[in-house]
Amino acid sequence: WYQRRVREAVVSTQSTGASAAMATEVTTIRGRQEAWLSEVRLISLYKIAEQNNPNPGYGTGVVTDGQFTLSHHNVAGMETHSHTLNRTPGNKLWIKLGGFFRVHRVFIWNYRNCCQDQLTGTSVYADNQVIIGTVITDGNFHEFVVPEKNKIYATTITLHQPLGKHIHLLEVQVWGNGPFPTDDVFN
Repeated sequence: WYQRRVREAVVSTQSTGASAAMATEVTTIRGRQEAWLSEVRLISLYKIAEQNNPNPGYGTGVVTDGQFTLSHHNVAGMETHSHTLNRTPGNKLWIKLGGFFRVHRVFIWNYRNCCQDQLTGTSVYADNQVIIGTVITDGNFHEFVVPEKNKIYATTITLHQPLGKHIHLLEVQVWGNGPFPTDDVFN
């Protein structure tokens, strides 16, 4: 919306020979847009998460609540993790971002106590179409950074495990900015 307004103001200024004040206003709006776009923040916090194979003992809301235990390997202290019901090929977990956001990075905090190999093979998708990355090794966390030249916009982030493994994790953090109207993205 803002980008469209700036374009309209520039055209109006050029065609009518509007004052320097109008040109200053356009420059101010453009500066505000650039500052706003430079703010990358956690866009997944407290967003709705769901699974296609939910385990009744482990909720999905915990993967976006910002709460997880990392200080020690204590099963009783790790209630804040999500776990699919079984090792069915095609397990999925998705986060609804609540708007159309530009995604800069996805950070997955793996379960620490055991089973870190369960995420190996899991792919991360934007709107079930654009692949952001795939987990290729065991580890405590996995970070997928979207290169500046490959801008990705999405309303949903999906983790898809095509192998016969669980999606078993502590937290998924999606970093980005927005929301944007779907017809007015910044390239």
